[in-house]
Amino acid sequence: MKEKKPNTGGRPLLIMVLSVVVMATAAGIAMAYIVSAQRAPALSALLLLPEPRPIAAFELVDGAGWPFSPERLRGHWSLAFFGFTNCPDVCPSALYDLDLASRRLVEANIGARAEARDGVGSTHQVVFVSVDPERDTPERIAQYVAYFNPGFIGVSGAHDQLAALTAQLGIAYRVEEHAPGSERYDVVHSASVVLIDPRGRLRGAFPPPLDAPAIARDLALLIDREG
Repeated sequence: MKEKKPNTGGRPLLIMVLSVVVMATAAGIAMAYIVSAQRAPALSALLLLPEPRPIAAFELVDGAGWPFSPERLRGHWSLAFFGFTNCPDVCPSALYDLDLASRRLVEANIGARAEARDGVGSTHQVVFVSVDPERDTPERIAQYVAYFNPGFIGVSGAHDQLAALTAQLGIAYRVEEHAPGSERYDVVHSASVVLIDPRGRLRGAFPPPLDAPAIARDLALLIDREG
């Protein structure tokens, strides 16, 4: 069991703010769903969409080399985070929080239930999507997510494949210009956790700063309400 949250204080706040500005300018954040989302009275952290949004076809690859498409999102409440394995702070902190939230749900016997509405299961899964395919091979991603939780799923794909998903979810990222083959460059990316329901529809997002107990509480409420 991990004893303490990774230290994210290494980067000054100014750099993080500038990163957000650069990302918004260079990548064009498609965050319309956040604008239209709202916190339901009983939810403390989740920005819930007024109406679920279907997710169109996309195809990535998981750590075992198997295709990861919309079908893999069905039958689970999916918590998806987009980042990269060389991330020094935001990604490890987010995965730590998602591990805590996931363990809270399991300990409360949430997600162990198989009952479903419309024949769809109500378990949960955590998906880490790397937006740095040049350095993050499937094997590397699999090893990275397993450090936080062996049950986490790590996926990635070429940038055009990633765009087919990120544009739908309101996720933006920008890869720093670098020489081909270079191992030293940065990636700026959205820091929200996206929530997808068992029917494979976008339901909302948990914006930063992430709160593991609140994520677990809100998801448990949705599972209890909707199955």
